[in-house]
Amino acid sequence: MLLRTALPLLVAASALTAQNDFNWDKLTSGRLNQTLQLQASGAPANAIMLIVLSFNAGPTPLFLVDGVDTRSMQVGVDLLDVIQVAGTSPTGTATFSLPIDSDPSWIGLVLHWQCAIYPMSGPTFLGQISNDIVTQMGPQDTGILAPTALASARAFSGVLFDRNNNGGAGDVLVTGGGAGTLTSATGLATTELYDFRHMQVTPGPTMGSSRALHLPVRLNDNRVLLIGGADAVGTVLSSCEIYDPVTNSFSPTGSMLTPRILHAACRLADGRVMVAGGTSTLTPDVVAAISNVQSSVEIWNPTTGTWSAGPALGGARLAPALTLLSNNKVMVSGGVQVGFFLGIPVSASSTTAVQLWTLGSPGGPGSWAGGASMSQGRAGHHYNQVTLDDGRVLMSGGTNVGSLATATSAAPINGAELYNPTTNSWQTVNMTSARTLHSATKLPDGRVAVCGGAQGTLTTPVSISAVEVFNPATNLWSLAPSLTTERASHGAALLPDGTLMLFGGQGNAATTNTIEALRF
Repeated sequence: MLLRTALPLLVAASALTAQNDFNWDKLTSGRLNQTLQLQASGAPANAIMLIVLSFNAGPTPLFLVDGVDTRSMQVGVDLLDVIQVAGTSPTGTATFSLPIDSDPSWIGLVLHWQCAIYPMSGPTFLGQISNDIVTQMGPQDTGILAPTALASARAFSGVLFDRNNNGGAGDVLVTGGGAGTLTSATGLATTELYDFRHMQVTPGPTMGSSRALHLPVRLNDNRVLLIGGADAVGTVLSSCEIYDPVTNSFSPTGSMLTPRILHAACRLADGRVMVAGGTSTLTPDVVAAISNVQSSVEIWNPTTGTWSAGPALGGARLAPALTLLSNNKVMVSGGVQVGFFLGIPVSASSTTAVQLWTLGSPGGPGSWAGGASMSQGRAGHHYNQVTLDDGRVLMSGGTNVGSLATATSAAPINGAELYNPTTNSWQTVNMTSARTLHSATKLPDGRVAVCGGAQGTLTTPVSISAVEVFNPATNLWSLAPSLTTERASHGAALLPDGTLMLFGGQGNAATTNTIEALRF
């Protein structure tokens, strides 16, 4: 129970410091009409624990009340009349629950929390002290701006988890990205780390190359392979690099045989990585990009760090999707299929074609076979595909290029489809709004939240703020409140407490650095 008490000044001023003696983490998102749950772990067993909260991060030096204690706590002294006392379990865990009502005045409220063991024999008044955490309250299904922003405006970034920091709680690294459009993206070499526990953004390690529209693929050892993309002047890259969360650093690995952007990539069942399609040229225009579309496939070996040629696709594909299925096959779907005559593009249209790749001998190239075609031609859906809990794959939106002559005016679609790998079949489940360059994220309850994206045309996109939620139990979509602002080509990450974070993206006026939080 919450204690309202004027504890002696000695206890009050012990407003705790981030000593990280044990873990203190968020289990739920701080949604209104929900219970906020926090949990301690790794604490002393069967001990008394004080939980202190504040509207600010202090710090509060402990030597002010305990002359031999040189520590400080990362909470202020403004809410010391509300202290929670909890007992830790025989395994050193404790859970704190705070019911949150629906009062709109709580929206955006930020609180700082920290714990300490009391009393405890030793040279100081307080014993072990946890890390501090920060929570923010928000309404159900409705986005609000996070209490921090990126240092740089970023679209087309690569978003990945760094689970080696903060007790593995789920920090997010936003890599590269920059300004421009899908056909004129330019990248940054810098990265930024979103600290899950503290809701802060700090500079991350610098990549070896500037990158936008690169693809991050998590490896079996939790390292992340970053593949291709465009550099600071729009040159398409063949280079790749690896992010190691243990060392918090990037290191180069083997380059692809061909520069690629608007390509697809996925990890194979044996731990290797496949890349397919894309184009080797982004500038100066769409014609140049289409003229250099690839049908080739490459496979990266984590043991050697090198790429080798794989079996080619059944046509040159721009912005297809690669998907590792639950049966360990790989599906390539859609994309803009380009036809050539004497090396000159003579046709281009979003295809419904699907192929399935089967792993051959260990380490071998495998082979492609035909799969059931989609009912709707689409391209650019690799960035927002979602594998559902039952193994089906949801493809939503994308761009429909009708012909080579109309490629620059190609528009997004509202079409959505479900692929069932067990039956090798598709089911149409269209959305309300047409969109591409949106985020699609599977929520803790298995639903999928589709946020933002762009309408307009391929060369003149118009960002939107619309949000829809797909329920796989009913195969139906429902509308949710719009985002605080229009955004497309943003990064998205579902945090361990269930908060969906959207990082940057393109607004209708400019690329943004804002971060938006949604609590479904």
